Amino acid sequence: MAIKIAVEKSDLAFEAGFPKPEFALFRDGGALLDRLYTRLEPYGLKLADIRFERGSSVGEQHFLIYLFNYWMTIRIRVERIEVQCSELPRNLVEKFKAATVDVLRAVKEQLPGISFRAFAVAVGIHAKLEGRSARDFLGQFVVGVPKGLGPSTGSGAIFYFGPEGQRLFATVTADVSAVVADGLFVRVHSAWDAGRIAPEALGETAEVFVRQALESLDLQLPE
Repeated sequence: MAIKIAVEKSDLAFEAGFPKPEFALFRDGGALLDRLYTRLEPYGLKLADIRFERGSSVGEQHFLIYLFNYWMTIRIRVERIEVQCSELPRNLVEKFKAATVDVLRAVKEQLPGISFRAFAVAVGIHAKLEGRSARDFLGQFVVGVPKGLGPSTGSGAIFYFGPEGQRLFATVTADVSAVVADGLFVRVHSAWDAGRIAPEALGETAEVFVRQALESLDLQLPE
């Protein structure tokens, strides 16, 4: 029987990689900023939330954008686009998805010939388990604990999965939460073939996969 979980904190990391470095992306920085601002201003983007980080190399140079009261950080580099969400409130998930897609659209408008190689999505969840401790839950995945190293304080597990359909690979990590007392931490990391899935469909597809991964661990998210 599935164990119900109460999510107390969650986060998201997204990456869209280009097949090769797109040096022309920053050729007209003003035009790119104009497209990004037009797309993201409806989400509350302010000029103070936009920076250009020069770094010490071409690979380190990027546009840095903050959204949603700094919960979302966007970095646009010559080889990839990164989106990180330090918090993932349920009432903002759809807006987070839409804003991420609009970043990709703005980049495509700037360089119509640009393409994406792959999308990577990692969702981290810190949660309490109903009627069971995290350590007891994790114990089922460990056959034997190394001896002679001191008293065991817990265990964790990581599972690796190969290609299936549009998905290139996936990993599922289960461990004791370092944030929630006696809580469980689960991270679902998946990579998707950008040639087989549209950015607009990725958010829903990745969300369904996260639920599927949790169900495979006999965990149930609240409705």
